[in-house]
Amino acid sequence: MSIETYHALIDQICAEFSIPDPGAMYQAAHLHVYDADFTLYHGGVILPDSVLMYCDFGELPVQTRELVLLRLLEANMYLFGANSPAFTYNSKKNHIVLMCRFPLSQATLDSTLELLSYFAAMAARWNNDYFIFEQNR
Repeated sequence: MSIETYHALIDQICAEFSIPDPGAMYQAAHLHVYDADFTLYHGGVILPDSVLMYCDFGELPVQTRELVLLRLLEANMYLFGANSPAFTYNSKKNHIVLMCRFPLSQATLDSTLELLSYFAAMAARWNNDYFIFEQNR
């Protein structure tokens, strides 16, 4: 039953953003919305009542790499909790990714759009200053 619920959620997201052929998104929903890149997956057999969401924050800067990574580790400390997002690193693309898992049984179109919008705003902020403030440089 959960896979059908996940498909319905993907159908609704695609309808919201006028994305054709939502069925092509069932395996992996690659979305560019709110000026950010997302990938959504169904939790599968291991996590059948889950949606896995990844938001690509962009390339890790070279010059301030260590400082930025330390800031992201600090952010993970504050984000830590059940069903909470966490920052990770995609070594193939040299990109920072914010990932989270949320319960499919509680996911609505509105709650998912709110999460997409919030993550996109965080990504825009990160791309502006990497969460590094003047006093920390």
